[in-house]
Amino acid sequence: PGRHERLRLALNKLNTTRFVRLLERERPDWAVSTHFLPAEIIAWLRSKGRLVTRQAIVVTDFDIQAIWLTHHVDRYFVALDETRVHLERLGVSPDAITVSGIPIDPVFEEPKAARAMRAKHGLAPELTTILVSAGGFGVGPVEALVRTLLELQHPAQLVVICGRSEDLKRRLDKLAGARPPKLNPALRVVGYTTEMDEYMAAADLLVGKPGGLTSSEALARGLALVIVRPIPGQEERNADHLLEAGAAIRCNNLPALAWKIDRLLNDPGRLATMRENARRLARPDAAREIAA
Repeated sequence: PGRHERLRLALNKLNTTRFVRLLERERPDWAVSTHFLPAEIIAWLRSKGRLVTRQAIVVTDFDIQAIWLTHHVDRYFVALDETRVHLERLGVSPDAITVSGIPIDPVFEEPKAARAMRAKHGLAPELTTILVSAGGFGVGPVEALVRTLLELQHPAQLVVICGRSEDLKRRLDKLAGARPPKLNPALRVVGYTTEMDEYMAAADLLVGKPGGLTSSEALARGLALVIVRPIPGQEERNADHLLEAGAAIRCNNLPALAWKIDRLLNDPGRLATMRENARRLARPDAAREIAA
């Protein structure tokens, strides 16, 4: 903690002058940061007497890394008890730590039946539904991943969310259009959507990277996760926690992905247990608790 703080802060100060002016003009009573950069700048302003405010940091991954740690923080909100213990061992007062979960849209608290959501979005109501999340901007080896998933033997339908990447959607639409009708698995390509909670409610499995927010949304919907090539660092740590909780499986080798999912789908009891573990880990009311 704090090992590279001075150099990092010097660089951040050069890049955040407009943000600093905003803070000094608005003079907030509370500053709640869901990213480490503003948290560090606010702490620096407080230390210099340039800003009088109370500060909370909301850690948006399951684990915490040193870059989140700064001085002059009134409260940390974290996802897990293990993260709380970690902070306590680093010297943060237990009174300044709340285990809240990671905040997500409260819409994920609303019960939505899978069959109803499948019908709403034109999906087969009886088929195992696998949701592929390409992230907000459709980055990563998604096309290769989808081609691998098309080797699934178990009756299923794939729903691929491309986010804002029109190029990815165009390529996947072409792939879907070239496939004969009624070929298993069915493939549905979706561009940018504000109905992710409904697609998650319709699904049985989520395939993608274990970002803190996406994972928290999936847990709130009771989805088992199939983690593919997590980014070293926070995504690796998120993956560890999800695997340890029994809510996920991991596939580092794309050519084996369809086989690994088929193996899971051939064991309905194991899948049901994973989904129950996901619900147990979920904290869909985190945003409300933090606000309170």
